[in-house]
Parts: sequence; C-alpha cells; structure tokens
Amino acid sequence: MQDKKIILYHANWSLCSQMVRVALYEKGIAFEEIHIKLCDQYSEGENLNKSFLKINPLATVPAISIDDNIFIDSANIIKKLNTIDGSNELDLYPVIEPDSNSIIRDTTITEGTKFASTIGTIIPVFSAPLIQFMIKKLPFKSIIKILFKHPRRDRKIIFISMYFFNFSKKLPMIGIKKFVDELIKFENLLSNDNKYFYSKFSHVDINMMCVINRLKDLQLEECINTKYTPKLKKYWENLKNRESYIKAILNYYSKKEFDVIDEFYGDKRSEFLNHILKEIEQRN
Repeated sequence: MQDKKIILYHANWSLCSQMVRVALYEKGIAFEEIHIKLCDQYSEGENLNKSFLKINPLATVPAISIDDNIFIDSANIIKKLNTIDGSNELDLYPVIEPDSNSIIRDTTITEGTKFASTIGTIIPVFSAPLIQFMIKKLPFKSIIKILFKHPRRDRKIIFISMYFFNFSKKLPMIGIKKFVDELIKFENLLSNDNKYFYSKFSHVDINMMCVINRLKDLQLEECINTKYTPKLKKYWENLKNRESYIKAILNYYSKKEFDVIDEFYGDKRSEFLNHILKEIEQRN
C-alpha cells in the first residue's frame, strides 16, 4: 500500500490537472493538494510567484511532489502514479502496443506536438475565445505581471495578444476539419464490445474523459452524440459513469467556472457547433 507523501499542485479547470486527479482517484492514491490560481483566470496569477516557479520553472500545472521529488507533464505524472500501489488494484496500461504511447500523446496537450494537429492540441484552440474572455477581465496590473514574470515567451505573447486584441474570436475555425478527422479516427478505433478504449479502463480513457468534458464546457458536446458517432456516444456515457468523473472533475468546479460559462454562452450554443456538425455530416 501507499507509503509516499504526495502533494498535487493543480488548478480546478486545468485540463491536464483534471487528468492527473482522475488518475489519483482511479488508483486510490491519497494526496494533499494545493490549488494554484492561474494567471489567465485570476488576478493573483499564483503560477508566476517565486514559490511556485521553484516547483515548476515553466509556470504550468499540474506539478506533483512525490517524497519531495517533483514531476511535471500530465503524461509523465500518470506513468509515475501507475507505479504506486493505491487502494485500488488498477493498471492504467493494460495493453502494451506500439501505438499506445502515440494515442496517449494525441489525446492530451503534449509539449512539442504541432499546433492543432491532434484531438488534445485542438482543445486549446476551441477554448481560446473563452480564455480570452477571462483574460480581458483581468486588471492591467495582472497583464504587467504576465509580461515581466511569465517564463514562457509563447504563453506571454498569447495572453498579452488576447488582452489587447480579439485574434482568438474565430480561431476555432482553423481546427474544425482536423477535429472532425480526429473524431472519426477515434470512432473507428473504438470497439463495439469494449466499454473503454481497450477492454479495461486506461490512461487513454482518462485523457478522453477530460477532453470530452471540456467539449461539454465549450457547448460542443453534441458533436459526440450524433448518429455518425454511436460508439463515441456510448463511450462517453461509460466514462461519465466512472466515480472518478465526479470526484476528480465535477467536484472541482466552483462558482467561478459556472459563472464564466454562463456569462460567456448564456443560453446560446457555441457558434462553432453547426460548422462541426456540418463537417461530420459531409464525411458520411
């Protein structure tokens, strides 16, 4: 059983933080947690504070301390967690296949992966208008903090551009065709006989649980529930029935997240949903 001291540094709405939390709950691993208020959502910008930059110089979450050893990047963290015996007997890598690592990489936000080239890296593209909406609500002093303290030039440029300009408003349009490619590919990879991607719940399912849930946040869940994606629809229902979906994802939504979604979308659907549905229909 677990005899390690584990501290998770995470953010409620961070996609990769959600993935690591799901892994922790699935494995039954006890952990302490420290919530980091990210600079694109909160004026505090705690990920830019010296104390956190000592933990992760890249200023990103999640980061995890395991017996005072720090690990970053959700895929690497989950691999490490899989080596720890929690209260649940679960191997998150039940199938060893040449393509399994690439599927895991394609379903998360992987550093070094080409922009909007996988289902995981398309999610930030679809999220961009909502992120810009939050950034524009920040006080000017928070933007100054990002300008001078953010260690990553790419993030710094994106956040500052979002604050002063509206370049992200139509950004999701560039990802629609590739997103549909990825949906169809995943639909074809799923088996009619399996509840999950493989016969047992695995790291791939963790990633997809968080990816599809983010589509739900972005008012795009309907693209999973079409007559052309029956296996994806069934797959999503199975993922939502996992206890970890409630404990690691839904239970971490605060009033702030709900208020942002309500204020941004109101009672309207995403303006990009019809474009995606039309593209799916054209492929069938």
